[in-house]
Amino acid sequence: MSSVVAMNAILEKIASKDKDFRYMATSDLQGELAKDNFRTDGETEKKLCHVILQQLDDISGDISGLAVKCLGLLVHKITDNRLQDIAESLCQRLTSVSGKKAQQRDIASIGLKTVIAEASGNQAQALVTITAPLLVDGLSKPGNMDVLSESLDITGDLLARFGNVMSGYHSQLRVALLPHLEETRPIVRKRAIQCMASLALHLSGEQLDEVNKTLIAQLQQRNIKPDAARTYVQTIGAVSRSIGYRFGKHLPAVIPLVIKFSHDAAEGDDELREHCLQALEAFVQHSPHEARPSVRDVFDTALQFLNYDPNYADTMDEDEEEEDDQMEDDDDLSDEEYSDDEDVSWKVRRAAAKCLQAIIESYPDLLRDIYPKAATALIARFKEREENVKSDIFQTFIELVKQLGSTVNRFEGSGGSKPIDQLRSDVPSVIKAAVRQLKEKSVRTKQGVFAALQELVTVVPDSIATHTAQMMPGIQAALTDKSQNSSNLKIPALTFLRTALESTDPSVWQKHLPVLSPAVFATVGERYYKVTAQGLRVAERLIFVIRPSTQSQIPGGSSDVVNSLYKCVMSRLMAQDQDQEVKDCAISCMAAAVSQLGDVITPQLPQVLQVLLERLRNEITRLTAVKAFASIAQSPLSLNLSPVLEPLLAELTSFLRKANRVLRQASLSALEVLIAGHGSNIQPGTLKAAVDEVAPLVNDTDLLIAALSLTFCTTLLQRQPQQSALVTDRVLPAAMTLSKSPLLQGSALHSLQIFFQTLVASKAKSASFEALLAALLAAGHDSQVGKTAQHNIAQCIAVLCTAAGPNQTSNTVKALLSAVQGSDETASRLALFSLGEIGRCTDLSKFKQLQSVLTSSLDSSSEDVKAVASQALGGVAIGNLSTYLPFILRQIQNQAENPKQQYLLLRALNEVITSLTGDATLPDRQQDEVLQLLFSSCETEEECRNVVAECLGHLALLYPSKTLLLVQQQSQVQSEHMRTVVVMAMKFTLVDSPHPVDAHLHQLMPSMLSHMQDQDRHVRKAAVQLLSTAAHNKPGLILDHLPSVLPLLYQQTTLNPALVREVDLGPFKHKIDDGLELRKAAFECMDVLLERCKDRINMPEFITHLEQGLQDHYDVKMPCHLLLAKLAAAAPGPVLTSLDRLFLPLEKTLTTRLRGEPVKQEVDRNEDMVRSCLRAIEAVNRIPNVNSCAPFKQFMSRTVLTGAMATKYNMIKEERAEAEGTESMDMS
Repeated sequence: MSSVVAMNAILEKIASKDKDFRYMATSDLQGELAKDNFRTDGETEKKLCHVILQQLDDISGDISGLAVKCLGLLVHKITDNRLQDIAESLCQRLTSVSGKKAQQRDIASIGLKTVIAEASGNQAQALVTITAPLLVDGLSKPGNMDVLSESLDITGDLLARFGNVMSGYHSQLRVALLPHLEETRPIVRKRAIQCMASLALHLSGEQLDEVNKTLIAQLQQRNIKPDAARTYVQTIGAVSRSIGYRFGKHLPAVIPLVIKFSHDAAEGDDELREHCLQALEAFVQHSPHEARPSVRDVFDTALQFLNYDPNYADTMDEDEEEEDDQMEDDDDLSDEEYSDDEDVSWKVRRAAAKCLQAIIESYPDLLRDIYPKAATALIARFKEREENVKSDIFQTFIELVKQLGSTVNRFEGSGGSKPIDQLRSDVPSVIKAAVRQLKEKSVRTKQGVFAALQELVTVVPDSIATHTAQMMPGIQAALTDKSQNSSNLKIPALTFLRTALESTDPSVWQKHLPVLSPAVFATVGERYYKVTAQGLRVAERLIFVIRPSTQSQIPGGSSDVVNSLYKCVMSRLMAQDQDQEVKDCAISCMAAAVSQLGDVITPQLPQVLQVLLERLRNEITRLTAVKAFASIAQSPLSLNLSPVLEPLLAELTSFLRKANRVLRQASLSALEVLIAGHGSNIQPGTLKAAVDEVAPLVNDTDLLIAALSLTFCTTLLQRQPQQSALVTDRVLPAAMTLSKSPLLQGSALHSLQIFFQTLVASKAKSASFEALLAALLAAGHDSQVGKTAQHNIAQCIAVLCTAAGPNQTSNTVKALLSAVQGSDETASRLALFSLGEIGRCTDLSKFKQLQSVLTSSLDSSSEDVKAVASQALGGVAIGNLSTYLPFILRQIQNQAENPKQQYLLLRALNEVITSLTGDATLPDRQQDEVLQLLFSSCETEEECRNVVAECLGHLALLYPSKTLLLVQQQSQVQSEHMRTVVVMAMKFTLVDSPHPVDAHLHQLMPSMLSHMQDQDRHVRKAAVQLLSTAAHNKPGLILDHLPSVLPLLYQQTTLNPALVREVDLGPFKHKIDDGLELRKAAFECMDVLLERCKDRINMPEFITHLEQGLQDHYDVKMPCHLLLAKLAAAAPGPVLTSLDRLFLPLEKTLTTRLRGEPVKQEVDRNEDMVRSCLRAIEAVNRIPNVNSCAPFKQFMSRTVLTGAMATKYNMIKEERAEAEGTESMDMS
């Protein structure tokens, strides 16, 4: 009631004749409307709407402005009927053509824009119902350009927000807009183009085709006027940007037409040339696949107009040597004297640069072909006289270099010269052009130069080593710049310099220290903290220029540089009132100075250490200080840390109790290096306190912390063996517990092995070989310990034996052989694991009974014992190939009729083959024997064939010529099993890093991938998996073959009824889909291709097959949901265009209910699928302008954002936000 009274009082004041009263009352009204709890009755609401509309006509601009703000707040508080009344009134004022109301048009336009911007989706239909007919009428009124212009402006806003709701008016708007493209007033044409682009996004396929054909037909007129040509080219470009690849089918006709207009434009018609280049950029950016056939013509056109400057002749010969400073000053003066305000040719060059950048971004696979011309043209245009264009040229060059860096592995194995090598040869030209630009007065130009140079040294390290002398004047001038905005130049200059110092040999920069160091040290004293921080980072790199290695002497004359460095850094280190970034950089820089130059600044060392200790005790800077002390402790200079050693260790030990994981990691690393370098100076009590804190960290909760803790204890034992009793008492029990963990792996397992090895070497009574062996065996015999933990324990036993010597090893092997033959299965498994690990590093051929023991274990009744025996046999063979490999080969031949035994023996052979390196290879005779045996084993069980394929793949890496020749021959045989094996074998040859086998694979890959059309589904699946692995590890091998391979891949995504069989189970029948795994593999391959070869994918075709997968079986839907989520981020435009179809299978997945009384497994399975579907929907819903798709928006309202599904959807959003936040924290 009180709010109604207050509102009535405000409304009375608004009617006052006093302008101030009206202003204050309108302001109060704005405050009331802004309240969340504002409510009103129907009568007051009507009165309120009337009053605000009146206030829009107030003679005071301040009051009418407040009324517009009130209007925006009021939209959310009123019913649809009142909203329609307001919209109708505003539209009538907008379209008024005579009398006093003509003066109200501007404020009505602003008010209507506000209403459209603030209206919610639920109000869209009511708003469109009233405004659309009135606006269409306004577009049709002849003679009044003001009404037409405002109507176009508002129509554009309405289409942008609620175009999907206006489907009933699309045809009328299309008819009304087309004539306005030929209006004489530029503002009308511009707004008509914007409206047409917004409208095109929401048109149906048939209507859109009609619009596009009309636009193209207008351009194809023989005697088209220049104004009309400019307008229609600009419209086509805007429509292409709006609808994306939906315009692609028209590009074969449009691109040649637009290129022709760009070349045929009349002299001085630079606007047409600019629009043509902008349209070509839109085609390349938004329809890259469809534009690919014409990309070379577009590229040539962009290059031609990059040099388009008809009003300026540059007579300077770029090939001549640099002129002296006076001549350069004269050139600059002449450039400044040239001016032509009417010259807009720079817009053409800017559009050409942007078009070129779009080509580079969209077609990284063409870099080998386009790089030479593009690089030459861009480097030559560094001399561009227009600053806006020059910035775009620098950005295009940066993008070119960046793409070269990101795709450097793409051309591995593809033959021919690599673009990165061409870039190296162009470095002198780049430096020469850049140095000249560094002499320009423009800060923006210098920023672009430094950004380009930084990208250059990032992609091609050490590329500027021979050019530093040329660049020094420009660098020095930038660092000492005294202009008002000098920080805008100093930051990019320092950033480049830091990157250059890191990537170039330090000796290159030593001769420049007298000139460079004062300029850098001066930036450390700057007031702006970002300049200071960058200056400190560069100063840190200069330390390694002064003294690259602590073994070398400081160059003569560098003492003054060191003193200046110390003074400027120390002043920052001691200062309290400065940004944290500066504090951290000062600490890091001083740590580097002490670790590299500590013997030069010995007198100042105690003071520095005390200051660093103070920073260690400060919560804000302690993490950086911990890393600083670790760096200092690792210094080979053997610095005296005794003044701070004890308090430092006490602080580091206390940090181990903190919750900050990164701090604990850094503290453990610092403790380890302090023990390693200064252990003899540490008091026993301090060490005991440290061990007491470290012991609880040895667990499987955090394996990285556990690894660092064990490394600390290992170093302590190595430096102070007398502390073995302390370590054994406190840490060994935790280490034994860790050894039994199934999670133990990686660095933690390795650290545990070294820890046990060091304990044995310490010869401590409480940690003897016998005691440790007994403890490990007892841990391995625990019935709760699984196979993974037993294998880890066995590796630790092998390490103990290696450290203890041959006698202890021999005794241990004898005991293990006895354990294998015992009745305890757990003990047998551990013994076999241990024999295999010991055999990897020790020759066990002297134990004659070993072969028979292992062979008999292969016949065990326990499947686990068989598997472990197979692994053990392979491990033992690695220790003595000449004895055990022939034995394994004979056994494989003898067991040809026993697939189970053959599988175990093949696993053992695989252990041997995968262990072979360049130092341990097979003689030619044995290579032939192994290959023949493997090929003869291809007709056995599937599990055997899988192992054979892996063996062949690893052999191909060792002996590519011989193995791949046989593989190619066998790929054409009639046996489907043989074809499956050889195709699978190719997958194991595709390692991540470059390999000599790549040259052979490049020729072999097409024939292997062609097996995707094989009659046998197993062969097709192997070929699909081969394509997936190749795309992930070596995309350069398959890029050129994708046009022929992708159709074969897409065929595997379709359900094949011939592969579905029905099995009679008595009471009921069950259908088995033998093609399910093949389809699943095909969609997983599509996922990899999207990530690695996106630029070669035809998105409409890709999405069509993805749509089929979203309707498939559960096992196919899950990877398809993930693929859709990735596609929404990688190609939002195509997804948005197809969304009216894609949401249908998603909705069916969410709304399908389980039949009958499902068991818990079925319920959990369905819940997982629903969550997977919601993740895909959430990713799609984050696409910009996704609400423009009305069917998807309605699907979200009726299915996703209601009831229990809304709760699940919100949980998915929270999980994603939390994951992104965690990832950001980890990266920081």
